[in-house]
Amino acid sequence: MEFEVLKLGGSILKDRKAFSRAAEIVDSKLESDVLPVCVVSAMKGVTDKVIDALDKCLEADLEPSRFIDELYEYHLGALPERVEVEALEQEFEKLLHVLSYVKSSGELSDSVYAYAVSRGENLSSRVLSMHLAERGIENKCFYGEDLMATDENNLEGAVEYEKTGEQINKVLKPAMLDGLVPIVAGFAGRSINGSITILGRGGTDDTAVNIAYGLGARRAVKYVMEEGIMSVDPKFIKILKDEHPETYAQFFDLPEPQIIPYLSYVEATELLREERTKVVHYKVLDPLMKGRIELQIKNFYNDESEGTIIGAVEETIYSSHNPHPKAISYQRDLTGVRFLPSQSITPTEVYGKVFSKLAEEAVDVRYVSTSGYQLSFLMPVGDQDRALKALQELDIAYEVIPLKGRKGTFSVVGSEMRGMKGFFSRLTGVLARHSVNIEQATQPNSENIIRFSIDDNDLPMAVAAVYNEFFRGNGQ
Repeated sequence: MEFEVLKLGGSILKDRKAFSRAAEIVDSKLESDVLPVCVVSAMKGVTDKVIDALDKCLEADLEPSRFIDELYEYHLGALPERVEVEALEQEFEKLLHVLSYVKSSGELSDSVYAYAVSRGENLSSRVLSMHLAERGIENKCFYGEDLMATDENNLEGAVEYEKTGEQINKVLKPAMLDGLVPIVAGFAGRSINGSITILGRGGTDDTAVNIAYGLGARRAVKYVMEEGIMSVDPKFIKILKDEHPETYAQFFDLPEPQIIPYLSYVEATELLREERTKVVHYKVLDPLMKGRIELQIKNFYNDESEGTIIGAVEETIYSSHNPHPKAISYQRDLTGVRFLPSQSITPTEVYGKVFSKLAEEAVDVRYVSTSGYQLSFLMPVGDQDRALKALQELDIAYEVIPLKGRKGTFSVVGSEMRGMKGFFSRLTGVLARHSVNIEQATQPNSENIIRFSIDDNDLPMAVAAVYNEFFRGNGQ
């Protein structure tokens, strides 16, 4: 029997209907002779509720048992009727114990925090287990910390691939060989020294693709409420209309965002890392690329839609006879730093020292351009002071200055652009006609990606103009 890893997120697991739909999907997979490995998030809103409860326990402003009763009722509402709830009750008892400890001790270590906020996934796994059992589907629940091995960072654990693979094959694989449907609570891991960790933002996505990698799976599916990854942020046109009416008036009939059927890893890297695409976290890319795993982003309720597939193929496998870009991605409200080193060392030495220093200070560099020895960086506003201080401390710094004003970046993405003669000239011409000044431009992966840095105030016009030019009728 083949197997697939299915990621079921908290945005969809919100009530009895949703869990019943998840069980229906599992049943359908089994009928197709595919064994699904389910990786689940906490029910919608549960993690935030637990975080709030921890804060209130520290302030002695919460009765833990009352909170647990309310959370219990919320989960009971998602259960099938007439089921045994002993396993679920045991999970609530564990959470009650932790909250009571925090309130009585007034202490909350990172490891205790990680344990508490990852319990929602365990609760969710028990609810799904009961829905599967109601359909006669044999299954088994697994804690994330029993599978995912991480470093010692309790709040942003980095997965240790080799050890995780060993755990997956030791703990998870036997149940699969017995024909049981595994249900894995995502988000949590265990450090080499044994403390509970959480995987940070996108943690359950991270769990799912790492399980796929550890099992040697060729395919994983993430179910979402959206239809897939879109050609432009679906919110962009609404934002343009509401907040930039003068610009919208010039492009009042912009084409609706379209589903992108296929993205290579390179194309996905550009879209996901700018964080304009929220349907999947960029952390999935590393295991996907290492294992050459195909990830499908698919609508939870629409069996007919194929959504978006992220895979290894560089050349598009859904090409048309009229090459065109696939997507536009953008970032706003960035700030910049320009660095000019002394001329006494080689560029390689410069890059090594500069990027090491920025990494030490956890500066989130979003854009880099070079001109001779000079380096320019764009980053979130809150990171600028740290970047300036870090670079000024280098013994190779000749000049370190902040760039004036807020900056924005936008990227035009798609391997098919390589088939468009004169594309770059056409692209810059569109921007020039709409009075958008290009401050910097880079092509980080041949013609797959073209990225611009511009004034933040010009960003709405730039995106609207380029989207109108190249995505109306597939850029024809």
